[in-house]
Amino acid sequence: MCRLVLFAGTCTRCNESLTWADLSQQLSCLEAKNADKFGSCRRGVDVETHAFDQECDACAGEDEGVAGMDFGEQDFQQYHHQYQQYQQYQHPSSAAYTAAGSSSSASIPQPGSSKRGRDEGEGRKKKKART
Repeated sequence: MCRLVLFAGTCTRCNESLTWADLSQQLSCLEAKNADKFGSCRRGVDVETHAFDQECDACAGEDEGVAGMDFGEQDFQQYHHQYQQYQQYQHPSSAAYTAAGSSSSASIPQPGSSKRGRDEGEGRKKKKART
C-alpha cells in the first residue's frame, strides 16, 4: 500500500486552511514502484494527515515588510528612461558624437605600449609545473 503523508493546518495569523505541499510526501510501495506510478497498487493509497500550523507566505511577507513591494523596479525603469533621454540630449546623433570624440585631444595608447615602458618579453616569468 502506498502512503501519502500530508501536512495540513492553519495559518497562525489569518487562520486560512492550508496544505503544506513542500512538506508532503508520496511514498510508493514496491508494487507501485515496479509499475512506475504512485498509487497503482492493488491496495491503493493510505493518506496520513499531520497537523502543522505555520504562517502562510502572504502573512510571512507582511511580517518581513516585503509583501506587495516591487523592490524598486518601478524607480529603476523611471531613472533608466530619464538617463536615456539625457544621453539623447547630450549626444543627439551617433555621427555627431563620433565626430566630436575623434577631434578630442586625448591621446589613445597604442596596442602593445604600456605606461611602464616594458617590452613584451619583460615582466614575470612563467612557472613550470613540478612533476
